[in-house]
Amino acid sequence: MDTDSSSFAARIGAIVSLLLAAVVFVPALVVTAPGTGVGDYYASGPLGVSIVGFLALLGVVVFLAGAQERSDPVTLSGIALVSGLAMLLFSLLWAVSIDQTLLFSFPAEYAWMENHRWAVVAVALVVAATGGGYARTVLNP
Repeated sequence: MDTDSSSFAARIGAIVSLLLAAVVFVPALVVTAPGTGVGDYYASGPLGVSIVGFLALLGVVVFLAGAQERSDPVTLSGIALVSGLAMLLFSLLWAVSIDQTLLFSFPAEYAWMENHRWAVVAVALVVAATGGGYARTVLNP
């Protein structure tokens, strides 16, 4: 196993996972107007999107453990790949399940919320791809 390339892939995965967590939780921090429905927005769909944020934070830990070689790299790369795919699927399920009335009910200053769901899906796709890249570097030196 080439530890330099797997360590680099794991560090990139940690950065992208942290970015995903930030993207997921931005509305909770930025949308401060009372009665805007941010809680309903997060809870939309069968599972909501908070699970994606949680898995992204877990992904940071997993990728950093892989970068620092603290555990078995094969196990960590498997966890990174599976959790990345889970984040992608959960975010996609959430994005297509949001009630359109809720989505377009935010005040005009928060119009960016209409595209936030797709930003979450896009970054989740990058996390899943990074998990796959990390697994590839670990399994195919």
